[in-house]
Parts: sequence; structure tokens; C-alpha cells
Amino acid sequence: MKLTSTKLATLACFAAFAAAVPAHADILEANMVSLRIQLRGQLLAENTDYGTGTDQRGDRTDFRFARFRLTLTGMMDETYGFQINTTSITSGTKTGVTGYGVSGQDTDSNDGNIRLHDGYFIANYYPWLNFKIGLTKNPLTRANLDGCFDPLTMDRSMFIFTAYGTVPAKASRDIGVSFWGKLADGRIVYQAAVFQGREGFTRTTNPMNQTTVVSSQTPSDNFLYVGRVHYSFWDKEESSGYEGSYLGDLKILTFGIGAAYEGAAVYKNVTSAGFVQNSETVDYTAFTADMMFEYPTPSGTYTLTSAYLKNHFDDAYKTNLNPGDRTANIGGGNGQKDGWYVRGAYLLPQTFGKAGRVQPYAYYENWDFASIAGVTEQNIKQKAYGFNWYITGNNNVRFTTEYQITEFEKPTALASGTGVNPTGFKETKSIRAMFQVAF
Repeated sequence: MKLTSTKLATLACFAAFAAAVPAHADILEANMVSLRIQLRGQLLAENTDYGTGTDQRGDRTDFRFARFRLTLTGMMDETYGFQINTTSITSGTKTGVTGYGVSGQDTDSNDGNIRLHDGYFIANYYPWLNFKIGLTKNPLTRANLDGCFDPLTMDRSMFIFTAYGTVPAKASRDIGVSFWGKLADGRIVYQAAVFQGREGFTRTTNPMNQTTVVSSQTPSDNFLYVGRVHYSFWDKEESSGYEGSYLGDLKILTFGIGAAYEGAAVYKNVTSAGFVQNSETVDYTAFTADMMFEYPTPSGTYTLTSAYLKNHFDDAYKTNLNPGDRTANIGGGNGQKDGWYVRGAYLLPQTFGKAGRVQPYAYYENWDFASIAGVTEQNIKQKAYGFNWYITGNNNVRFTTEYQITEFEKPTALASGTGVNPTGFKETKSIRAMFQVAF
């Protein structure tokens, strides 16, 4: 990738914009009734070494909102409340490691949809028993429970999410009953959930050729069961969510594990035309283990976090050849896979400007996929180097930039959204920048 003066100037302007965007939030409270309003957004600029030209091998720069959200959390009293989290369906086109899709802004004259991202009732009975009832996060992995606006790096791993589908309502969230609590004076936090799980069939777009593909029907109406527990050795992480870094405020050494199960989740024997050959099915299982270490010292704060995740469909990709299932269920980024990552960062002790803090970071990931981007049994490695500039000293106003390299063990084609897909890729490189305002 050519790091030209034009690209550097663009990123510099993107960073300079950080001081010019106002935001406001407030807490209204009276007589044990409270309403918290949060306004949060992340704007991305990303340059990749493919995506333009007749062969799609020229550099491409994309601007898009990663997230733009309005969140309301209300409590009727100390026990009962609700949360509503809306997000804008913006016109982003980058589709992770698989390439580019067609921008909704280019094809939809009314590209301004808003969806319900979270919507659940709260019932906090005891420190050891609290409920979330409705559409809420899948509590399997630590990364999914990291605050969306509090990641250690530019974002959480793009590979850490769980089945099913290609949309957040199934890959990171679901409708059901989730409960959690604190034990052992807050050192142990458990979470468990019973979710709707896979239902009906999935109609999605194959990113490689923009055709609509349909999965087979769900064999049964079984629930998805999820459980997670962690133990904090030093300062306690006592909530149902996490932060990617506590910016030197806490000493953290936390280990966690999680598991998920849904019986008879997918048909095992399906033809490439979508014909279900018999009633044999496979279960969905998942296991994860993770750790978080953060230690503040006079010379700076050191952070290290790592996770392992295994999603399994009993190798159904070998006998289920239906493109709909291979894109959205047994295969794809959220299907059968096995991998891990490690992330490290160092928060400098001095301030930059009035309150700014700077945190260089790096990460490395290694994942085996059953099927992704039309390639069976693919290995993907990803590494990046970057830094966070916490302009206000915290995550409220933040600029992040990184240089990312993605390596494919087997040559692969990357979606372009135009029907002309560049083939034979073994490596891609990206320069990425993000500006965040979150109050």
C-alpha cells in the first residue's frame, strides 16, 4: 500500500475535526425515578489496497459510521426499569475481511433507516440475581460484552461473534431472558441466558456475487442456552459488561469462561440447490476462555487481553452445501470456526494538551474457518499497530488510527459489490482512522 501525502493529509484533517463536534447528555432524576440519555457515534475512514479499477486492485477509501446511537435507560425505582438502544443503518460498504458490498447510499434514495439495537426490561432484585428481558447482548464472550464505545483497540475483534446470521440481532444479540449476578463479594460474576436461537430460514446476500441466498429451515424450535462466569483476582469487575481499558483507574486480573448450546440447529445433509436430503441434524456448540490484565504504574499503564473461541456445527460444512447455510449459519464469519487473539497496550503517563492521553497498542489474531468468502477450511491471520488519543482523558472524545494487515492461507477472492471480484489474494493492508463522540 502506498502511504501518499494525500492519504496522510486526509487522516490529519479527520483528526483535526475532533475538536469541532459538540455533544450533550444529561441525567434527569427525581423521587427515585431516573432517565439517562446517551448520544454516541463513531465515524470511520479506511483506505485499503484493493477495491477500485477495472480489476478492483486499486486503492479504495471509504467513509462510514461504524455506530450512531441514541440510548435511553430508565428506572422506575431501584428494581424495575428498561433500556432502549437505537442505531442508524448507515451506508457503510466495508464487509470485514471479505471485501466491499454495494453502498446503500448509492442504491437507496431513502437510506436513513433506524433499527432497535437493544430493547429490554430490567429487574434488579438482589446483587446475586438481576434480569434483562427482551433483545439484549449474547453474554458468551468478553469481547461482545465490552462496551461498544470502550474497546481497547479501534474495535473488538471482527471474528469473536457467535452464530447465527450476518446481522447483530443474531450474531451479537438475541431475544430472550438473560440473568446475572455477583458472588463471593463481587469477585465472581455469572451470566446465563435462554434465547430464541435460530428460527425459520435466513435470506441474505452472498457478498461474492450479490445474489440472494436462502438457508434451509430450522429443524426444530429449540432454545439457545448461554452461560458465562468470571473471577477477578485484583480490583473487581462487578457489572454485566466490561471496558477494553480502565485507563489506569483499576488493577485488573480477570479470567472468564463461557459456553453455548442449541440442539438440532441445522440440517446436516443439504444439496447445493437447497434440497434437504434427510432429517439428520447437527447441534451448535461454543466454548470460550478469556483473560484481562491491566496494571497502572508511575511509568504508565500496561494492558494485555486475550481470548479463545470455538464455534462448532459438527463439520456440517462437509455435507451441507447450500450457499444460504454456508453464508449465514454453518459457515461465514459467525459459523464454524476456531481461533484466538491477543491485544496489548501501553497508556503513557503524561497528558497531551489539556487532558489528553495517548495509548499505543498492537494485536494479533489467528482463526480457522470452516468456510468463508467461498473458500473451505481457510486460515486468516490479522495483525495491527495503532494508538488511541483520548482527547478529553477518557472515551468521551477519542481519535484512533491503525495500520492493519490481513493474511489468507489460501488464495481468496474479495467481494467488490460490482460483480468483478479480485481473486488470488493472500494479503490485504488497510490504514484506518476513527473519531468518536460518546456522552
